[in-house]
Amino acid sequence: MSSLGNLIRNENMKIYRRPRTWLMVGFLILALGLMSGLMKWDESRGSGGDWQTNLTQQNVHFQKQLQDNKNLDTDDRKFFSDRIKINEYYLENGIDPTKLSLWDFVNNSAMLIMLITILTVIVAADMIAAEFTWGTIKLLLVGPASRTKILLGKYVSTMGFALLLLAISFAAAFGAGAVLQGIDGLSLPHLTVGADGIVHEGSMIVDSLQKYGYAVISLFMYVTFAFMISAAFRSSSMAIAFSLLFMLIGNVLTGIFSSYAWVKYLLFANVDLTQYLPGHMPVRPEMTLGFSIMMLAIYYAVFQLISWFLFTRRDVAA
Repeated sequence: MSSLGNLIRNENMKIYRRPRTWLMVGFLILALGLMSGLMKWDESRGSGGDWQTNLTQQNVHFQKQLQDNKNLDTDDRKFFSDRIKINEYYLENGIDPTKLSLWDFVNNSAMLIMLITILTVIVAADMIAAEFTWGTIKLLLVGPASRTKILLGKYVSTMGFALLLLAISFAAAFGAGAVLQGIDGLSLPHLTVGADGIVHEGSMIVDSLQKYGYAVISLFMYVTFAFMISAAFRSSSMAIAFSLLFMLIGNVLTGIFSSYAWVKYLLFANVDLTQYLPGHMPVRPEMTLGFSIMMLAIYYAVFQLISWFLFTRRDVAA
């Protein structure tokens, strides 16, 4: 285990001693700052209308939808009904849901996890391929550590980098929200309608962490795929190009073939678990959260197996 610890420490040194890594961190912080500034600017130019009147008008519209559209499916009917109850709760308790709070900054920062995924994919795709590009792979393999431990050390270090970016994103968004909006909204409740039809108050931080958690699943899978591509190609640029192309066209392909039943077996159709949150619809109506988790587990095992096989069996004599 000590040799694995040394390998992880060595790989971390390779990651964090490169100027590119800190440029990535700086770029992420800059993107978060820009997002926060735009949110504050958008709030300042708002109409400042009567939120209570707006919510009342929304409820009238939702009631009309429920009454006039008898053919609404169960999910749509539940969505309108839940929104009416939550709006009534806001009105009864004097909570303005349109007022920007620090949690809005945190929740919107979850959208930047796609950027974190891209940055981590660049590191992951470079982890193995770069050893061949630089010609350092032989020096790495002549050591006492097995190829399996070397591969594991690289993978753990890459995931550690991803977790660092996630922590920076959450902390920076929280800090920006606190500076720009204050901490008055820290105790705001997250409202949901339970199975009993009653509005329940929940924790905003739990909701934010849940949003991050769902987004992390896609990061986890795409980075693992990039790691596999890195093991398959000796060129860092080719590994990065294939990984990013695969990641960026996935949603497009899913949308194009969403009418076919077999699309539910694709990685892209299952990697976004937010499709199972209330108010969202899965790619295919027959898909369930359990099915997507099973498919992700299968893909993950296949990616890891291919990575291990290619790395441990590759001839590096040339």
